[in-house]
Amino acid sequence: MSLSTNGTLRSARAATATIRPRTLVVGYDGSDEARVAFAVAIDRSQPSDRIVVVHATAPASHWLAPPSYQRAAEQIHQAAERVLDELRPIAEQVETTIEFEVLEGSPAEVLIRVATVREADEIVVGSRGRGRLRGALGSVSQELLREATHPVLVIGRDAASVIGTPALAS
Repeated sequence: MSLSTNGTLRSARAATATIRPRTLVVGYDGSDEARVAFAVAIDRSQPSDRIVVVHATAPASHWLAPPSYQRAAEQIHQAAERVLDELRPIAEQVETTIEFEVLEGSPAEVLIRVATVREADEIVVGSRGRGRLRGALGSVSQELLREATHPVLVIGRDAASVIGTPALAS
């Protein structure tokens, strides 16, 4: 049994029936910290939730002629897909739906855009913890904390050892 906000008792079944699936957007750049953020998102999710793993890429140079530009853009996209390929075996082992996206733009801007379009409940990112000076110069997590209208969960570099994320063991 659980206590509702109006003071009446509800059964556990009624309490879980009102929980809607959540969407978690995870920034992934291939770093150990991003991998921990992905694992934390899995550990925080329920089978009915959806995790959207996003990798942001820099655009191909606009100085290139059209055929070269298209080739460069394809190479950038393929390299980004290879980064996300590291996570696909883990994604296949969990009940939660996991989707992958590669988008062009700055990482914070891309994550905010995806979170808005997907009506995300939170954005999850890893932090390299490079200190205050580096953070003041504009790390992705700092920019997200300043600009995002969605909750942002920043996972510190030592989080894996503290919380023992089982998803990393896969």
